[in-house]
This record gives sequence, C-alpha cells and structure tokens, in this order.
Amino acid sequence: MGKFILGAVLTAMTVFVWEAVSWTAIGWHQNGFRAFRDESKVAEVIKANVTSGHGIYLLPAIGEAPKVATAEEKKAFEAQQTRAMKDGPYVYAIVRPGKGDFSMGMNMTLSFIRCLICAFLIAGLMSQATLSYPARIAFAAAAGLFAGLTADLPMWIWFENPGRDAVVNIADHVIAWVIGGAVLGLFVGKDPVAER
Repeated sequence: MGKFILGAVLTAMTVFVWEAVSWTAIGWHQNGFRAFRDESKVAEVIKANVTSGHGIYLLPAIGEAPKVATAEEKKAFEAQQTRAMKDGPYVYAIVRPGKGDFSMGMNMTLSFIRCLICAFLIAGLMSQATLSYPARIAFAAAAGLFAGLTADLPMWIWFENPGRDAVVNIADHVIAWVIGGAVLGLFVGKDPVAER
C-alpha cells in the first residue's frame, strides 16, 4: 500500500509539473487563442447584454418557439435559428461580466488535487493488471487518450472548437500520462510471470 500511495503522489506531481510547463512554457495552447479587434467595445456589449450573470453563453442562443405559436410560426422560428447558426456569428463563451476573485494559489491547489485523484484512479486500475513496464506506460497513455477523446473531442464535434485546439488538448493529455505512466509503472502493477 505504501508503494501504491507513493507512486500515485509522485505521479500526480509529475503530471502537475508537465501541465504547468505545457501551459506556461511551450505556448501551444495559447497559440490558438484569438483576440477581438476592439476589446473595450466588445466588453461593453457583453456587460450590457448578459442575462443571468456568470455562465456559458451561446450566440445564437438555443431556444424553442413559444408554446402558443402556430405550426407555421414554429416552422419560421426554427428556420430563423438554423439561418442564424449557419450565417454567424457563432459564439460559445464562458462569460463573467464583472469582477472576479482569481487566486493562482487556489487554482494551483485544485489542479494538483485533480492530478492526484486521476493518479489514484489510474493506479487503482493499473494495480489490477498484469503488465510489463512498457505496457504500464501504454496503459496510462491510453487513459490520457481516453480523457482527451471524452472531454475535448465533443467540444470540436458540437461547439466548433477549432480542430487544431482539439488536437493540442488531446496530445497534452496523452503526453501527461505517458510521463505519469513512466513514474507510476515503477510502483504499481503486476509483472507478467512466464509459465513453465
């Protein structure tokens, strides 16, 4: 049990460090970010038009025709929504219209806790498998790929996240867990035993 816990903690630290390097030193995430031409004007429009404070906003908004609308009015409403979606602009954004309390220390702590929970989950799964050391690394890498495919790919499929950003995010997960698996595999897992 001691090796299991030590392995998970060291893995969480390794993945946490990789993610910090990935986001702060490499710059491949930020290269996909875009800026508005006139941020102050966009900020004014956002502040003047938010409907319920901090949250996820869509433009065009997804809605339903009024319940009292006729069949013809419903059809026209749906056609207008389809046209607005096709013609653009389209926005999927997390909006905080006013001041916020940002704490780098709290965010770093939460990020490490997330890495630790993930490390314990993968360690728990890996501890049940009979795998060679390279296969343990591949096992953890597959977990990273699974995370990317389930968390990042739907954003490309449904919310027009640029393909480049989806690829970078998925690659980031895989690299994190190749590195994490290299550490975790030293502590967790059963070695295959050749039968005579």
